[in-house]
Amino acid sequence: MMRIPRKLISETKALIHSINCQKFIHYRELYKDIDHTNFQISTKADFKRVPRKNKGILKQWDLIKKTSKIKYFYNSKSGSQYIITKEDEIYRLADHWGAVASCEWTLEGEGNLNPMVFETGPLEIGKANLKDFELFLRKYLPRKDYILNPEWKEKIEPVRAVVEKLALIKAQEAFKNYKVQDKILVGESFGEFRKQIRDLENSNK
Repeated sequence: MMRIPRKLISETKALIHSINCQKFIHYRELYKDIDHTNFQISTKADFKRVPRKNKGILKQWDLIKKTSKIKYFYNSKSGSQYIITKEDEIYRLADHWGAVASCEWTLEGEGNLNPMVFETGPLEIGKANLKDFELFLRKYLPRKDYILNPEWKEKIEPVRAVVEKLALIKAQEAFKNYKVQDKILVGESFGEFRKQIRDLENSNK
């Protein structure tokens, strides 16, 4: 029968309650520099309209892709497409402008700025340079822009060893013969600590 690490459990509980830093923090509190990988998180910019050609907007978009020195390209969940060139020019093909997720991206000053209303229009191509993007923090920010605070993550890491030790205790056959108060001590503690570890593991996915 494995000995219950009562002192270790007590110390670990005290550790958890002593952590005074925020568990979640907004991405931009840690990463203030805007680059081609994060310009779509809490930024503000005014795109210049790329004039329509006779061939149509989609053929024009394909032409930009073929003639640009592309550094990065992706499609957003909302259906918008982005081309980032090696000169840090950002092209956006979209049917909505203004409030875009946590950003405020207007098209020559136009666009719906109400984040609670999603308005669409004709497809347009806008162009802006990465240096023209500024940090922008809306009052109500999407939950997805918050990340696990690295400081909290570091402080809670020692709990992992306790979780593993308690898991071994619960897994042994003799655990069913433990006193009720000991089962509660190990079981409740394990449940509390396991949640902390789950947060750590999810943050690494």
